[in-house]
Amino acid sequence: MMTQKAEEGKALRGMKILVVDDEFLIAVAIEESLKEAGADTVTASTSPTALKIVAEEPLAAAVLDVRLGRQTSEEVADMLATRAVPFLFYSGQPLPENIRAKHNAVQVLTKPINHDALIRAILRFACG
Repeated sequence: MMTQKAEEGKALRGMKILVVDDEFLIAVAIEESLKEAGADTVTASTSPTALKIVAEEPLAAAVLDVRLGRQTSEEVADMLATRAVPFLFYSGQPLPENIRAKHNAVQVLTKPINHDALIRAILRFACG
């Protein structure tokens, strides 16, 4: 297990990953997991903040909570897709149909999120 974690740390080193979640404690927990795996992180709790980050930062990947208060992360997903930045959704409920229709190939992890599964998923989609 220690070797696997070390390998995961090497695989994410140098990657800047956007975490979008409106729940502070969840965002911090995901950030910590990604940082332990070697990634640099940037976090947004609202769609406008996330859109600004996507426009300005060189991102390697993104982790998007589907629900952000009364909004969704749909616009962020659209912009990431346009910029060819790989991302995944995580949610406690099914994706809304309009988002699923546009991003049907995107992986969805179910809350509560397993942090080892999150790291493995990022390694699969962002590192080939």
